[in-house]
This record gives sequence, structure tokens and C-alpha cells, in this order.
Amino acid sequence: MKFKLLYFGEILINPKKRAQHIADIRMQFHPQLKKLIEHKPWTNLTQYMMPGATKSPVTTRHVGGIDWNPIITPNLKLIAELDIQMLHPEIVGVARSDIDNRIKTLLDGLRCPQNEHEIGANTPRDIGPIYTLLDDDHLITRLSVNTSHLLSAGMFHPEISKTPDTIFMMIDVNVRVAEGTLENLPFMV
Repeated sequence: MKFKLLYFGEILINPKKRAQHIADIRMQFHPQLKKLIEHKPWTNLTQYMMPGATKSPVTTRHVGGIDWNPIITPNLKLIAELDIQMLHPEIVGVARSDIDNRIKTLLDGLRCPQNEHEIGANTPRDIGPIYTLLDDDHLITRLSVNTSHLLSAGMFHPEISKTPDTIFMMIDVNVRVAEGTLENLPFMV
């Protein structure tokens, strides 16, 4: 099963408030993932998510007083392959474009926080469960990154596009089944 996630904003390499920066990244993906599970076969995931989970294995994590609903979870024996197209304002090949650390920051933003210290102070606590792509980043079995020069960042948002760390990403997610079970049968196409 395949779908795309989009991201536009800063991906800082070494932010001072790392937990908050990661939380801001998570919150860009949350509405996209919430919308994803409104469509078949993704609607099947809701029966494993709290509150009101009707079937086991429950996939919701409760961390820091917030319910986190990962889409790809070891409980359902799902894994992910990611193809990332990263467009950034630097000229490709310039030493400033620190791809490996940006990808590390992105991967942290795609997964659930593992403890309370990884939850940003401004993370909303009153919106219900927060959706993340991954329970943990060890569920990624393949990762490819293509970079290119973002020629016109101003077309997205004029103010955000003025910062040198602004990136536009298209992330192709391929969800695969690691081990067939009755719970993950809808994802075996």
C-alpha cells in the first residue's frame, strides 16, 4: 500500500529546542495521517486505536498524557519503505546542505515520542490522539533520498521561505507486511 506525505518548513540540523522542533514537524504530518485513516483500507486501523479500540493488538501509545496513534506499528507487523524527494534552497553539492542530519531530524518527526522528554512544550493536548507515521524508526526497511534545488520557495509561503533551512519534501511511503496475520490482511495488496 502506498501513499504520499508532504512537508514544507524548516528542518533544523541542531536546534536549541529539539523536542519542540520535532513536535512541530510531527504536527505537519498529523492532519495528513488523520485524513488517511478515513479511507479504505486504512479505516481498518481505527479498530486497533484507543480510545474505543475494539480489537487486539492495541496500537495506541500513551506518552506524556497524550495518545499517539502510529500508522505503521510492530503490533500489526507492518514495515515501511520511504522514498524522499527533498527540495532545499541551497545549490546541490554545497557543503551547507547537511542531508544526513536533516534526515535524522525528519525521521524523529515521523515517529511517536518514546518518552515525555521528546514531547514539545507546545504540543496540543486537547485535539484527541495525534497520528504519526511510525511507532519507531526501526520499522523503516528501505530509505532513499533524492535532493534538488528548490527554485521558488516563495510560491509556498513567502515568510517561511526566507529562511535557509526551509525545505519542501514529498515522501512516498510504501507500507509492507512483515508477517501475514488476520489483522494486517487488508494491507497485503
